[in-house]
Order: sequence, then C-alpha cells, then structure tokens
Amino acid sequence: MRFFRKHFVLSIRVLFRIPFLLSLYCAGVPESPSGSEKPPEIQSNIVDTIETRIGKFFGKEEDPEIVKVLIGGDVMFNWGIRDTIKAKGELAPVKGLKSVFESADLRILNLETPVVSEKSWDHGKAYVFQAKESDLESMSFLGVDLVSLGNNHAMDHGPEGLEETLKFLGERKIASIGAGKNLEFAFRPWIWEGKDTNLRIYSATNVAEGRSHYAGQSPGVMPLDPELILKKFQLEKSQPNSVRNGSKNSKGDKKSKPVSPGKQFRILSLHWGVEYSPFPTIEQRKIAKTLADGGLDIIVGHHPHIPQGIEKIGNTIVFYSLGNLIFGSRNAYLNHNLIVILHIKRNKLINIELVPIFGKFQNEDHLVRPLEGKEAQDFLKEIAVLSQDLGTRVRIEGDRGWVELD
Repeated sequence: MRFFRKHFVLSIRVLFRIPFLLSLYCAGVPESPSGSEKPPEIQSNIVDTIETRIGKFFGKEEDPEIVKVLIGGDVMFNWGIRDTIKAKGELAPVKGLKSVFESADLRILNLETPVVSEKSWDHGKAYVFQAKESDLESMSFLGVDLVSLGNNHAMDHGPEGLEETLKFLGERKIASIGAGKNLEFAFRPWIWEGKDTNLRIYSATNVAEGRSHYAGQSPGVMPLDPELILKKFQLEKSQPNSVRNGSKNSKGDKKSKPVSPGKQFRILSLHWGVEYSPFPTIEQRKIAKTLADGGLDIIVGHHPHIPQGIEKIGNTIVFYSLGNLIFGSRNAYLNHNLIVILHIKRNKLINIELVPIFGKFQNEDHLVRPLEGKEAQDFLKEIAVLSQDLGTRVRIEGDRGWVELD
C-alpha cells in the first residue's frame, strides 16, 4: 500500500504538471483579469494543494519538504495527573497521545510548572505547581523538542526553581524559551533549520504574579511587550546570526541546503487571556493585529484553560487559546482541547491541522487522548463557530479540522 501510495502521488504530480507545461508552451502564461501576468508559483501552489489533498486521502503526506510542527497547550503534573500517575504509572496520562506526536517533525508544549526538588516554595500564591524530574519522562516519551516557559507558573519556586527546571530540561535535551537568568536570555528564540525552512520560536506572557517574576537584570519570564518584540524581529533581520536560545537541524537531513537568513518563519507562544472564557478580549485582538503587522507568522495562545477561536489577520494565524493538554484540573468549566499541527514548506504555511483532544476530566482518570467520531466532530463545530465569529473558516473532515487559509 505504501509503495502504491508513493507512486500514485508521484504520478499525479507529473500528470498535473503536463497541462501547465503545455499551456505555457502553446499559449504562454495565462493573464489575470487585470491583464497582469499570473506568477508561475501560483501553478506550483495548485499542484502542492492537490498533492496535500491526495496525501490526506491516503492518510499520509508524502512531500518530504513539508515540516510538521505540533503545538499543544498547558502542561502540569499536579492534582488529577498525579493521581493517575500513582494509580496507573508514569506514562499512563500521555500514552494515548503517542501516535499524534509521532506524526510530527517537531513538538512544542507550554510547560506551566517548575520541575524542582522540594525547595523554594512560593507561599504567596493561591496555586503553586511542582513537577518532579521523573515527570519529564512523559515529555521524552512523546519526543517533545521544545517547551515554552513564558507563563505565570514558571517562577512558582523562585529563581532557584527556574534554574533547576532549566537543568532538568537540559539533561533530557529538551529546549526551552520564555524564561532565563535575565531579559536577554528570556527572549532568545529557539531556531530550527532544515528542509529549506528557518523557524524562529519565541515565548512571552502578560500574566504573572508580580513584576518581580518578569525577567530584567534578574531571572524571570519574558513579558509581553509588542514594541520590544517587533524591535527584536528587526534586529534579527539585520543580524541573522544573532545569539539563539537553542537550535536544531532537521533529523537525518545532513545534506539540507543552508536556509537564506532573510527568510524566517516566526512563531510566538503567548500566555494571555481570561481564564475559562471562550472569547479573546478586545485588547488581545489589538495586540495580535500589531504583531501580525510586524511580520509574525503564528501566535499560539494559552492560559484560559479552554480553547478559543482562531483568527486570520492578513497572512498571520492567531490561535487565541489551545486550552490545556496534560493538566490535572477537574473543575466544572473544563472543555475539550486542541493540538495544532502546522504544515510548513519552504517557510510558507501550507496547511493547519486541528486535532481535538479529550479534556473533560471531571469524573474520570486523566488519560489524555484524541477525540474520535461524533464527539470529535461536535467539538470541532464549536471551534468552527468561535472562529467564524472572528472571520475565519474551519473545515471539518472526519476527526480533524483544517483552517481555511485562502
């Protein structure tokens, strides 16, 4: 079947290129209604779209140039997650996610907890989270490449707790962004280069327990400051080899050509919004517009603990909230959640896949897994309605959603 699928897609590529070549040879490039020439890349994009649809028909995309970036929501290991670990084992809460994570090339989560030994507890907070070093076994099991720490719990155990968290993550070769020993380190991007794609990923938050938790001359998290963020982008354009927080090359892509420093696909992980509200605030939408106008490609939000709608602003896609992912809550406000898989080819967003994730743990063990069947479709319809209110269409095909980019 795999052999047939591979050669069928290859045949389709050839068949669809022949008419384009013939039309170019016989009649030249067709004109648009305005009389201007249609760029040749439009025809290539049509072929790419057809190939993508064929790939989805067979359940797998064959285009080796596409980079799939999986992004999930909030992660912590207290409450119900801890109970499930004790009852069923360390990996029990996440085993159901394995196949989804394996489908991606890169995997990114928002780690909303320090990973520490028993010390430096912050007694001034209503909710203080703490993960053990052994909890990171779940991250290793899922193949997590990067975690964002720009959130309101990264400093729950103070500077010492942040330092320990970075140490434990480093030992597992899990990169982190959004927090560090000072502001410069907190805002260093994680960079991935390969397959003619250059990703730069950042993390920030406008939710913290106090100004002392924001990075400055001392350790802390990266504050949401649109002006500072956009200045950072401009500086990186003029200094493409600027200091990075971490980097990774495409797995097995030793022959990958160097990516042009002028081409960068930027993703911002952003902790913001109102808890348990299904709607972004007016202020959030204004900030999103400012960042979109400044050249950001993707904004991925979290903090509300439930998902919100998706908005397309120009060429920028804003996921205001993905909700939780691996999170121990049991309260009555919980809804299902989202995983987003970005399909990127040569720094261009080709497709956005929405994976619905079970999240209503009020009366059952925390066994996180994708939704299926009618339950998946009903939830995706909720997301489609929320997104339509923001002017964005979501198409539902089986157990997956797809954001309409055109």
